[in-house]
Amino acid sequence: MASAHAEVEWVAGGKCDRRDALDVGDISFETVDVVRRPSSWKHKRNYEGYYWVATTGAHVWFESLYERAALMKLDRDRRVIGVAAQPMWIHWSDSGRKHAPDFFVRHRDGRAVLVDVKPAHQIGDDDAEAFRRTREVCEQLGWNYVVVSGITAIEHRNLRFLSGYRFDRWISAQANDELRDRSGERRTLRAWAEMLDRVCEEPLGAIYSAVWWGSLTVDEASPLTLSSMAAAV
Repeated sequence: MASAHAEVEWVAGGKCDRRDALDVGDISFETVDVVRRPSSWKHKRNYEGYYWVATTGAHVWFESLYERAALMKLDRDRRVIGVAAQPMWIHWSDSGRKHAPDFFVRHRDGRAVLVDVKPAHQIGDDDAEAFRRTREVCEQLGWNYVVVSGITAIEHRNLRFLSGYRFDRWISAQANDELRDRSGERRTLRAWAEMLDRVCEEPLGAIYSAVWWGSLTVDEASPLTLSSMAAAV
């Protein structure tokens, strides 16, 4: 079955533009404005705000705490150089349907990724159809498309904790050199911190920074504690 015709609408510098979906491959969507902001009201259940993305050095708006968790996952990838929230409307002419994906991500190699975020148990038929159509548009453009839907409460808690160590002040070059020299070794986070005590002033902070940036890997489906096993990469 042929893909439905789609057009993409976006705002950059306060100016709105709209083109055929096949003609937007050269647009820097990582720098565009937010196209959709929901209204606020008293006792609103969703928490909105801005998250500072360490990989880009910029604040990115999020519509819910679940979206913030998705941003945290994106923020751990050093290949990311740009993130924009609610970057576009996609309009489909066959149905009058439109959809605003949650994030556009640009990688260092130029690769583009469009991201939708919704807990799996909240994805209804309309959502699934919007995601299917969005994936088709991305395939036509040569973009990747990801639906983030499986962040667990434990993973969310771990991300919130580790995000406090995403800042450069926690990075220790000496600790990272030591971890590289011990690639493949496994020990508890406590044992790693004790070992690094001789090479850096804040060994525990350096360890959590290493987990955030992937120099140490842990089972993030389990609660993070000093007894958690971690492997040097």
